[in-house]
Amino acid sequence: MFRNSSIIALIALAFAAGCDDKATSTSNNNTNNGVDAGGDASADADSRDPVEQILPSTNARVKFKGGQRWASQLARGLDLERSELCKEFGEYDCAADVHFIALGGVEPYNLRINEPLPNAPLTAPIAADRIALSACGLRAERDAANPADASLFKEIAAAPADEALRAMGNRLYQQLLSRDAQNDELDELVAFWADVEDAGADAASEWATFSCYAVATSTEMLFY
Repeated sequence: MFRNSSIIALIALAFAAGCDDKATSTSNNNTNNGVDAGGDASADADSRDPVEQILPSTNARVKFKGGQRWASQLARGLDLERSELCKEFGEYDCAADVHFIALGGVEPYNLRINEPLPNAPLTAPIAADRIALSACGLRAERDAANPADASLFKEIAAAPADEALRAMGNRLYQQLLSRDAQNDELDELVAFWADVEDAGADAASEWATFSCYAVATSTEMLFY
């Protein structure tokens, strides 16, 4: 950490020194050419476009939020009680009990797991899928049963016009990711309707469930 800070400091000093030398050289050239530094020289400087250098990060990475934090955020976004998010056999909490260790938890008292697993186990994505599908299915079911009081899928009972699908899709992004959906993201959700429209009466609920699942298990939702 300190070594990197020293390198950055040296680079910054070298860059500053280079800028000072360049400024001095420019000033001398202007003086030698008989140009007033307070006049035409400043106008020329203002007309030049700044050169912006963007360096890619050498340590770019994302970190899993952890099962408990992700589950709580998912419950809030879907307007569900945390306790009803997902239950195995209708009794055991998926995130807090059944898949707790797989999703990065620790249990030092009974299982003697004092630190999170060094690598995510193969069951981790399966656990995330299980929780997201259960929660999204419950939200879609409730909104379909009472569209007038729906939290997310207010247009679920209407004809699947593009406007209705885009409205529900944008609401998904707003409540789960706290931002508006981009046009290409909404285009994908609208196009997804073609994959589920053959489901008949359940098509709208299928679309709502799996559209929700796609956003809930996205990198942006699972990681930070």
